[in-house]
Amino acid sequence: MAAGARREVLLWVLLTFLAMLLLLPLPPVTADCPLDLSGSNFTLAASLCSKKEDRGKCCRYINAFIAVSASRYANATGNLGVPSNLSDTCVGSITQTMQLYGLPQNATLFCGFGTKIPVHYECMERTTVGEMLQSPEFENVVQNCEVPVSGEADCRKCLNADIVYLHHLVGTDDNVTLSICRDAAFVALTSRVDVATTVNFARCFFQVDGLVSPLVSSPSGNITETSPSPSSAASPDQALLGLPQDGNHHHPYHLTLIPGIGIGVTLFAFIVLMVLVVLIRKKSKELDDPDNLDKASSKAFSGWTTRKFQQGSAAMFRKFSYKEIKKATDNFTTVIGEGGFGVVYKAQFSDGSVVAVKRMNKVSEQGEDEFCKEIELLARLHHRHLVALRGFCAEKHERFLVYEYMANGSLKDNLHSPGKAPPSWQTRIQIAIDVANALEYLHFYCDPPLCHRDIKSSNILLDENFVAKVADFGLAHASKDGSICFEPVNTTDIRGTPGYMDPEYVVTQELTEKSDVYSYGVVLLEMVTGRRAIQDNKNLVEWSQIFMASESRLPELVDPRIKGSFDFDQLQTIVSTVRWCTQKEATARPSIKQVLRLLYESSDPMHSGFVEALEEEEFEGRGRTNSKGKTSRSGDVIFHSGDARCLASSSSTSRSHCSRTFLLETGSPQSPPNMYSL
Repeated sequence: MAAGARREVLLWVLLTFLAMLLLLPLPPVTADCPLDLSGSNFTLAASLCSKKEDRGKCCRYINAFIAVSASRYANATGNLGVPSNLSDTCVGSITQTMQLYGLPQNATLFCGFGTKIPVHYECMERTTVGEMLQSPEFENVVQNCEVPVSGEADCRKCLNADIVYLHHLVGTDDNVTLSICRDAAFVALTSRVDVATTVNFARCFFQVDGLVSPLVSSPSGNITETSPSPSSAASPDQALLGLPQDGNHHHPYHLTLIPGIGIGVTLFAFIVLMVLVVLIRKKSKELDDPDNLDKASSKAFSGWTTRKFQQGSAAMFRKFSYKEIKKATDNFTTVIGEGGFGVVYKAQFSDGSVVAVKRMNKVSEQGEDEFCKEIELLARLHHRHLVALRGFCAEKHERFLVYEYMANGSLKDNLHSPGKAPPSWQTRIQIAIDVANALEYLHFYCDPPLCHRDIKSSNILLDENFVAKVADFGLAHASKDGSICFEPVNTTDIRGTPGYMDPEYVVTQELTEKSDVYSYGVVLLEMVTGRRAIQDNKNLVEWSQIFMASESRLPELVDPRIKGSFDFDQLQTIVSTVRWCTQKEATARPSIKQVLRLLYESSDPMHSGFVEALEEEEFEGRGRTNSKGKTSRSGDVIFHSGDARCLASSSSTSRSHCSRTFLLETGSPQSPPNMYSL
């Protein structure tokens, strides 16, 4: 039977099945949700959720409310969340309750309540507290999260243990499962403690305060089923987020469905069926033509098969054919690496040029025009310390990205591969400066500002001269289905690699440029020590604390292979920078500009005098006005209105000097804590 005929048969079988479902009687419409949020204080959450800039905090509160109520439910049943058949019921009823208490209607939508914030936790086929407690490595979480979790040190110790556990259990590619398993771990940890302790754990895990109130007032209107009973108002301890208050154990939520909704759903389903018929028929015709995608691709890219994006740049950006890619990679046999987004091949074209070709794992339904525009944006991110995108290929249902070839591989391989000579101390310092320059460009010179999201040693590549360049700066913003998108800072999707991931980001799911700064601090520490971010089941930042606490023990941090060649003053600066970058609170971390200032001063003894001369000349040239002044070092540095930015910084292909003009003022709220003398 032809493929088209088989699809027609399957289509009509599907339509018949759906039609039979529509004719079946509706199931009972009244159901109970066993999660009880009585005693919750929604006041602060309602305020945060009404402000666009506080969406990240809003989502943390919603996550905490659900997790604490799920913990109480687990205390009584041993289950991780409600049964799956009650998930929709609970999501609907809790959403309604939150709206009654002042949360905006769209708050649960943009926070992903029901998906990213579930009420039914299934973590790698584990659905009970017992199964979580028996899973490998979880005992280490229990030991590091001993009650009470009080103070920053205890909280950080607990969170890092949880990150290591999730790394071994889930890996790094499945972000949704990572989020669900994090909440499941919280429920398992707190299911056997009292409510006050559970709330204390929530403060640590979700970075929220004021989750509960001893006296809860009902919103306007008659909602007796979601309001706390009189006894809960009289007994604050029992009002704490759903502690059983009577023989019924909880106040169930009730949903009632009027017949009109059922009729509307039926009509809507019928319309959807008709639309599906049209779309499936259209798609079947497209799939019957194997050249259809190639034709669409050629049309989409016809206007710009070859384009130069950077004036004066020697690099040409172009569209490659599938035939060219296949030949250059020797029929896809020259594999040099593999990551979460695809396999990387070394390719040599007929003109002798050598590049790296990344073959995307999956091809999404993203349109060719959209893919075209986003690849163009990716190509415009041009900086000496970002791996350059040379071109792309979109043919035969596949997509390839073509990058410049980096002869010396990744920083990770150079640090940890037994067969490679370890980089010298000065090479490591220069690599640190190169990477910071790349991040400065992404954070300060892109509009909107971009976060890399996955700074780690394997994403730092070295050319033949050991100049470091950051890779995957675009794919860090891409979805796992192969579509590419550029996202500004402050998103709420978990990205990153355990060991390098900002602990605050893991909890809050709120991305800022300070998350990159944390990861950068881990990479700095990795270069100093020669140890992996997670080694022997120990987090590198936690492992290093005992050495960084005492100046006399700092030399013990240094990679034994280069112990005789490091500069102690530079080591002090690097350690101070690491401590500053890896602060638990994002607001306490420096900007990457401030990091660059410290690194430049450490690597260049003349730097302090250079900056002072620039400041003096600029001050004399403009006095106390905001008039523009210029000072040049080979034409590279240009001041504008005293804002510490320069046109020739990260936007050029030369090494950025802009950050050298950034002044780290004494007494600044972002001054590093416990800095050694520099």
